[in-house]
Amino acid sequence: MRISLLYIRRRLGLRLSIVTIDRLSAPPPLVDWSGVPTLILALVALVMAVTALLTKTVDGKRPTRLPGPPALPFLGSRWLFWSRYKMNKLHEAYEDMFRRYGPVFAETTPGGGLLVSIADRTALEAVLKTPARRPFRPPTEIVQVYRRSRPDRYASTGIVNEQGEKWHHLRRHLTSELTSPQTIQGFVPELNNICDDFINLLRNSRRSDGSVVGFDQLTNRVGLESVCGLMLGTRLGFLERWMSGRAAALAAAVKAHFRAQRDSYYGAPLWKFAPTSLYKTFVRSEETIHMIVSELMEEARLRSRGAAQDDPLQEIFLKILANPELDMRDKKAAIIDFITAGIDTLANSLVFLLYLLSGRVDWQQRIRSELPACGELRIEELSSAPSVRAAINEAFRLLPTAPFLARLLDAPMTIGDYRLPAGTFVLAHTGAACRREENFYRAGDFLPERWVEPREPHAPGLLAPFGRGRRMCPGKRFVEMQLHLILAKIIQHWRVEFDGELDIQFDFLLSPKSPVSLRLVDW
Repeated sequence: MRISLLYIRRRLGLRLSIVTIDRLSAPPPLVDWSGVPTLILALVALVMAVTALLTKTVDGKRPTRLPGPPALPFLGSRWLFWSRYKMNKLHEAYEDMFRRYGPVFAETTPGGGLLVSIADRTALEAVLKTPARRPFRPPTEIVQVYRRSRPDRYASTGIVNEQGEKWHHLRRHLTSELTSPQTIQGFVPELNNICDDFINLLRNSRRSDGSVVGFDQLTNRVGLESVCGLMLGTRLGFLERWMSGRAAALAAAVKAHFRAQRDSYYGAPLWKFAPTSLYKTFVRSEETIHMIVSELMEEARLRSRGAAQDDPLQEIFLKILANPELDMRDKKAAIIDFITAGIDTLANSLVFLLYLLSGRVDWQQRIRSELPACGELRIEELSSAPSVRAAINEAFRLLPTAPFLARLLDAPMTIGDYRLPAGTFVLAHTGAACRREENFYRAGDFLPERWVEPREPHAPGLLAPFGRGRRMCPGKRFVEMQLHLILAKIIQHWRVEFDGELDIQFDFLLSPKSPVSLRLVDW
């Protein structure tokens, strides 16, 4: 019996359509082939038949290819991101593919290589816990190409994109201070001051009904002030009521930078053969960021001459500049990369956290009850407020800014019935795994209490918003501390409310679609 029904595509922004399907659980077709010339269909069918023959099981035992979307000559399976899926909704695209092909599947790159996506808990643990002294992380190719074309500015492609001994050298000399608990503790008084200035900015931006329009722009500003304060050792005034044109230009360039990286990977690779508009956009963003951060570094260096020698705000910046083991170009590139990544990570995480928490007024009240009424917050007081950390962990579980981690296997690995060779490109979808019912109780719900009193199933090892192992984001401690302080100070003053649902898009990191508005209501 055939059933006709109205199929509503979930949150993908696509039009409603009437479809006829044989089974309610069957997904819609990948492509509507109606109207395609018969000859083209015949050629496609031939290619798919040959592919099926090449990937059939050997001796009826172990399949030689993982399940996954069909590949086309020269395009691989990348054509899906130009037809069915939208590049700014890649997180939803991968959720759909996990439903279609299971928790482990493979895409085919335009060059014919495999890109394996994993959301299975056992497989994720095998990939992320494999020890490696020099772990390989797939580089961002457009960044590599540009930076290698500018040896006047870059001695390497940067700590994010380098591999092996070069990466280890940069990591050893650039991140020790940033990852030190003592450094972050010494920075807490200044972080309190930054948070207080942010609260004043919110107070001045509130309308009579408590609404704050363009809240995401304000979070970008606190991200700029916080990250630049940490990396450059000085306050730069991004939280003044009227933001300078330079701050706005830097924020816009960072956004364009991430979007160009996304489009260069998932879009048509024409930029590799000619200076396309995509490549030119990336170059403009990279050069804008380099110019502005260079100016800020010079200003910070001049200010540091009159600063006290034991000023904790100056510690990271001065130690990086004074390190004789590093080329000055690597020093500047590292500061640029830390600032670029840190701004969006902090700003987006804060928006996601407040959005999710707005639906739990009871948890906001619980946080408020654990905090002093006002004033500077010390680490001891934050440690006495477990509800703050629980809310942050739960937001990281549901909406991590980095929903998957990229790895290159440095040794062969067996996952289920499949043998993956060394060098396989793997995407570890920790975000998708954290939303699977077999890993967390009521996985789709925002339940901060699970981090205070766990209820099975509970797989905290899957939580990896900053990566895992030696290639973990070095700014982890800093972002977590700043989120603790900002959340605590906002809840000290107001109750947070959102109307409707937050529109989330993929800009190489998960980001809220601008503009974002919320209400800050007096208690």
